[in-house]
Amino acid sequence: MALVNNASGVYATLGYNFEDPNGTVQNFSSNTQSVMSQLPPLIKTWQAQDITNNTVGNYFQNPVTGYINNIITVSQNIFTAANSANILDIAASANALTITASNFLVHTNKVSGVTSIVGATDTNVNPYYQTAVNYGKQAIYITNQTDGIVNNSPILGCMTSILVGPQISDGANTISNDLIILNAAITANNLSPTQESQINSDLVNLNSLLITRQSSDVTFFGNLITFINNYNTTQQFANMGETETYLVNNLIGTPSLVSKINS
Repeated sequence: MALVNNASGVYATLGYNFEDPNGTVQNFSSNTQSVMSQLPPLIKTWQAQDITNNTVGNYFQNPVTGYINNIITVSQNIFTAANSANILDIAASANALTITASNFLVHTNKVSGVTSIVGATDTNVNPYYQTAVNYGKQAIYITNQTDGIVNNSPILGCMTSILVGPQISDGANTISNDLIILNAAITANNLSPTQESQINSDLVNLNSLLITRQSSDVTFFGNLITFINNYNTTQQFANMGETETYLVNNLIGTPSLVSKINS
């Protein structure tokens, strides 16, 4: 008897069509069936329905996509306007922001789960949602015991870029207003040095925010991988059996290791 309500149809997705002419396929014994019926549900109704209907996916969204796309569009427009008016400092800063924002969008799609980790070749360098969570969970338990950490920063340290939505939104609104000011000043041929400096500063500051947060995520992820790898290296000596203990203590362990595990 099925344990999950409104979940039938998953088995049909396997496409099993063997007629079993020799009676090889057998039902489990009543004891085995009884044990299986006592297991907690391994799947929820919505999961079963998505699998049955082949609608698995579309579960993640990037919370800063709208802001970043707006920044890309506005910075491109600022570049076009400034470049045509030979306002080179603003043009250069706008172009730099366009490039940074485009890279930032790629990065935030990874850490928010929008970009699939399947087939990715940069998982040892750049954080993805799955790796950030998996490594981060391990770090949470370990640092709780070593340092008394009781927050989720070991996970969120890899995805601070999606935690500054309000700041990114403010920056997007600022440069949108700058574009209006720039276009009006170019049309009237009266862009003041103060306006030029302020617009350029707004572009540079927003560019710096995006670069800093992405760089911080990548650096934290690298530190997290190193930490977990180092933990795993030391953990192999934590619960050794008799043979391993003998080998380490008498043959293959350095004096430093022997001293540490027997302290």
